[in-house]
Amino acid sequence: MHRSLQTLQYYTSHSEEDIRRLHERIRLSLASTESLTDTMIRLTGQTPLVPFKQDTVTAEEWSAFLAGKHHNELADFYGTLVARPILEEDGPVEPKEDIEIAPALSRTHREPEAIRRNKVKTRPEQRIKRKIPWGWVALLILCFLLGAGGTYVYSNYIASPSSSKPKSTIEQPVTVEKEKEKTKEPTPEVKEESNVLYVKSRNSNIYSDSALTDLLFEADFGDGYRVLETTDSISKIELTDELTGYIKNNDTTKSLKGDAIADESLLTWVNDNLDTSFVTETLIDLIGKKAEDLNSTYGPPERTFSDEVNTYLFYGTHFFTLQNNKVIAIDWAETAITNAELATLAPLQLETETTGLVTSNSYRLQRFEQTETSTSRVRLAEQNL
Repeated sequence: MHRSLQTLQYYTSHSEEDIRRLHERIRLSLASTESLTDTMIRLTGQTPLVPFKQDTVTAEEWSAFLAGKHHNELADFYGTLVARPILEEDGPVEPKEDIEIAPALSRTHREPEAIRRNKVKTRPEQRIKRKIPWGWVALLILCFLLGAGGTYVYSNYIASPSSSKPKSTIEQPVTVEKEKEKTKEPTPEVKEESNVLYVKSRNSNIYSDSALTDLLFEADFGDGYRVLETTDSISKIELTDELTGYIKNNDTTKSLKGDAIADESLLTWVNDNLDTSFVTETLIDLIGKKAEDLNSTYGPPERTFSDEVNTYLFYGTHFFTLQNNKVIAIDWAETAITNAELATLAPLQLETETTGLVTSNSYRLQRFEQTETSTSRVRLAEQNL
């Protein structure tokens, strides 16, 4: 599971007091050890499976990370930490073995100057350059020319005595055009392939490179992207106006069942079936809002989280997803909506046992079942494809 999803799951399943206490324990541990590995052992009793690229981190860097400053190593550390059981009390830190440093030899313990000067350096023997037998080279060239000339005379004058000129194997342009006209057949009309794909698995990793080594973030079921390039195994997709990524074709599909419904029908269903008491204007007005607008309307968020593409602002049981400082999606974290209830809006266009998708001309409605809490999360996202 990707670190952003692990952190979101921890935030939605723990109280704010538990989260603050964990943050303070991490800060105190870093203040004493400045080591992510020691902090992981102290809080979980386990060592990380993969060593951290930057193990030394100060408590000040941790405080800056909580304030919103991006830090790759702290993001990896935090995602790995919350995915493991947290100890009620800090465990012991494994002692580090002291490394004995061999003492340097003083001038009195070194080799005597006379012995060092008398050491003889052996030099490799010089290789004897062999002379090139130019006579043999000239003879070989002459034999090649005689053989080539004899072959030409035989094939053009002796084997074909009726013609003194070699026959050309190149067809006349007019003949080629007539043959092409005779063999030309009407080509069947080819239906243009869709340039939009949707994630059909519960989650799918998106990478910044075609080798699929540098992970950007984890996409959710039903997320849609515009396709820029595609091969047999991967597709290059557009994430933002400035950012592209790569995704495995096995996790995606380019076809949905049925057609998109009207925007008004989808938004009316959301207002009737989900808690929209926090909406001061309309749902359409919330899409596109900036973080400053949300702060002015609802106050500062209870929690925030960022990955390489999006920023998430948490308010109670719902949160906003922002891209380039604009709201692109609203998530209701704890609902009782099932696939059957979502299907009352319209036949599901893409579904699994735990997920469902319905689209309109401008929006997507995605459902994710949360097996840990027996609830489901519902997302209203902008369909800007």
